[in-house]
Amino acid sequence: MAAIDSIKRERNTKHFRAGEKIFAEGDAANSMFSVVEGKVDILKNNAVLETIPPDGIFGEMGLVNNKPRMAAAVAKTDCTVVEVNQADFYFLIQHSPYFAIQVMQILSDRVRRHTDC
Repeated sequence: MAAIDSIKRERNTKHFRAGEKIFAEGDAANSMFSVVEGKVDILKNNAVLETIPPDGIFGEMGLVNNKPRMAAAVAKTDCTVVEVNQADFYFLIQHSPYFAIQVMQILSDRVRRHTDC
């Protein structure tokens, strides 16, 4: 995921302890995140939907549709994440079309996994 790796150069690195909330369901979605180290659980109604490993991204859905968070994100382990705000997200999309394609692929895969067909 070379294009996604460009996120790691962003300046907004944050550290969370295991069990610490990164964002809650219903929060405003004004950023997305990339996991640098550790793991993050994505929860809906306190059930784990997905565990995001290192190099994974989360929170992108809210940036794409400008709606509140549909799920919560909680550090499964001590972790380091890079937060990408909306302005930086749009910059990355404009300057790296492959980044946009990768985000769309990840988003599409998530929707398919969590949609009853």
